[in-house]
Amino acid sequence: MKNIIKYNILLIFSLIFYFQTFGQKIEPEIKLQHDTIIIGVPNELIINLSVDKTIDVVFPNFKDTISKNIEILGEYKPEFIASESIRNIEKKYLITSFDTGLNIIPAISIKLVLDNDSSFIFTSETQFFVKPYVLLDTIPVDTVYADNSGFVVFGKDAFKNEIEQYIPDSIKQSVSIDSLNQIKAIVFEQFLNMFASELTKNSGFYDQEEIRKIAESSSQNLYLFDKSGVLNKYIVAGSVDTVFVQDFQQVKKSQALFTLYRIKDIKENMFNTPFNFAEFWFYFKKYLQKYWWAVIILLLLVIALIYFFKYYKKGLAPNLLRIKQEEPAHVIALKKLEFIRKEKIWAKGEIKEYHVQITDVIREYIEKRFGVFAIEMTTNEILESFDNIDLISEQDYFKLKQILELADNVKFAKYKALQNENDLSLKNSFEFVENTKEIIEENSKITQTEAVIEIEQEENFEQTKDNSYDE
Repeated sequence: MKNIIKYNILLIFSLIFYFQTFGQKIEPEIKLQHDTIIIGVPNELIINLSVDKTIDVVFPNFKDTISKNIEILGEYKPEFIASESIRNIEKKYLITSFDTGLNIIPAISIKLVLDNDSSFIFTSETQFFVKPYVLLDTIPVDTVYADNSGFVVFGKDAFKNEIEQYIPDSIKQSVSIDSLNQIKAIVFEQFLNMFASELTKNSGFYDQEEIRKIAESSSQNLYLFDKSGVLNKYIVAGSVDTVFVQDFQQVKKSQALFTLYRIKDIKENMFNTPFNFAEFWFYFKKYLQKYWWAVIILLLLVIALIYFFKYYKKGLAPNLLRIKQEEPAHVIALKKLEFIRKEKIWAKGEIKEYHVQITDVIREYIEKRFGVFAIEMTTNEILESFDNIDLISEQDYFKLKQILELADNVKFAKYKALQNENDLSLKNSFEFVENTKEIIEENSKITQTEAVIEIEQEENFEQTKDNSYDE
């Protein structure tokens, strides 16, 4: 308990130091190049702030992601514009997301250094929308309107990310997990109080219990409220097209809040149509992917029955013709990938063909290695197949996801992949095949795999007799 009080006091002194050292509140501005993007398309995140020339500014160095859903593709060096006593600084990050719907960028911490003393400031959180990769102009949308007049605000689940950035690493590493959780709870209460104060200031709403529920709810929840309390709750999910409102905005009854893609529900009519081959093939593939092991057992039983009735029941023994089996799937795939690597057709400007060749090799390998009909499947269907059969590791799953989704963006969205993205797809392809290849035991007594073709004695006898007549 003493440790918690001590670290809480340190946090309070940190805030006091901030105001005493820098004299006035520095408010960084954060904005995005685009408020809405297609899935996987790059988007610029821009941070601007003005500080005294005596203050050094250290921006965060993100490794791969800003949050769970938002990936970092790259960053630019800060740009400085200096006047007599003030420096205007602009920092840009290149980001994207592969999760459709509303994506929240949490508050980003920026370190300020003055005479070997340091403190942190935070940007406000911001958001953008990710649309699925489809021909958007051909899909109708439904508009969701406000049922009442009042104010709107999104859920603040992103407080979790802000808290992680707010607590210094030195404190995280020096306390137990229980103590750290208690410190996080204290910091959360501080964020909650600031949020409640701003919400009350803008709308007059002061129900602390309801405000806490909003702060702890998902960022995909949109609340409509007035002074009396929450009036309506809306889900801003992955099928969202455009959102027209922002936090603390006042809206009128029947004002448009956001639009949703209209997704046709085909379940009601599915069983009213005649059963055809296409429908049969759909169910066949669906159940084959789920019960592939049962199909293999059934095929083995059928082969055993045919063998029994053809040969042993007739008292005939089959002649065996042995032929060399085709190379393993991973050997074929690695040879083709090595050929693609040496060709380097992406360097000749044939980026689309480059990714087509890579995905063709991977799809063919998956079909031969796992029995998944990947050649005729979409990217989502392939990934869902591995969710069902659970034959690859999580790391290999994400390597496969990167290969297929980048190829889709290049082939269909006309996305111009960067050189490091092209190299990453090929690298992940080699690693995916190596990590998932079928392992043959070294101590096996079988040195060469052979396939057996059975020929009935009667057929062999007839052929021998015909040859003797010819002579």
